[in-house]
Amino acid sequence: MTLKTRSGDLPQTPWVESDDLEARLARSGASERAKTFARDLARDGLAILDLGDDMPALCDEIAAETAGHFARPGVTRVHDAWRRSPAIRALATHPVLLECLALAYGRAPFPFQSLNFMRGSQQDTHADALHFHAEPALFMCGVWLALEDVKPGAGPLRYYPGSHRLPVLTMQDAGAVMGAAPSRVTSANYNDTYGPAMQARLAQGGFEARHALLKKGQIAVWAANLAHGGSPILDPGSTRQSLVVHYYFEDCLYYTPMLSTPERAYVRLPANIATGGWVWPRRAGRRVPVSLKQLAATIAYAALRRTPRF
Repeated sequence: MTLKTRSGDLPQTPWVESDDLEARLARSGASERAKTFARDLARDGLAILDLGDDMPALCDEIAAETAGHFARPGVTRVHDAWRRSPAIRALATHPVLLECLALAYGRAPFPFQSLNFMRGSQQDTHADALHFHAEPALFMCGVWLALEDVKPGAGPLRYYPGSHRLPVLTMQDAGAVMGAAPSRVTSANYNDTYGPAMQARLAQGGFEARHALLKKGQIAVWAANLAHGGSPILDPGSTRQSLVVHYYFEDCLYYTPMLSTPERAYVRLPANIATGGWVWPRRAGRRVPVSLKQLAATIAYAALRRTPRF
């Protein structure tokens, strides 16, 4: 399956977020597996994907290549280990996964960030659209790979099917006091306003939580605006080894809503795991300027992450 890459031909709404999904699937010539994946993602905001019998072995490779990080006391989460892990890059660029994402969204995907976990995150319920967003809206998704069987007491991923259809909740919507500078966004703002506002929306809409008890090698893909988090760890000695990869899509403006103001978007210069370089944000096919300060910070961060620290 190929995608048109001229900006004028690209959809302005992800296919899974539109009313045109079935027409798109009928014309696509995609596999039934990819079509089922797209329908599940459109309906629930999260879809489970099996990439084949080789996945458990790839999980073992990822665990082995990142084990050194977790040997250090207190480390339970590692950012962007893909820069030193061929196995993470192999998963992030898996052709079947990319095919399914391209079908679901109508634009070519690229992986820009990885997170490795040893234990359940116990993260508060949130939508990624607060942290990673795009213009046009919703061209972003998360991919979660179980590196071992997920047990109920290990703090499995908790999500709310259908919540991706709610309006995107911003810090301003949640009642946070925003200043002219991104520095006015604090952890107190986030914890005291966003979390309660999200829970209130879910309760008002009658959304019920579901837990992703995935088997080793299975993948869960969630939409940018799906409400999700980490459930409590009930077994203190348990692990929940996993890999998260976040994806953007071609020819978009990429930004961080949490650090943005109504007047100015905090534009991102995301990495491209497939190439090792960056993807310049674009609006209607034209590059959007990125500040020299941000460019320098991006280069410095990449250099740091390439240096082994274990």
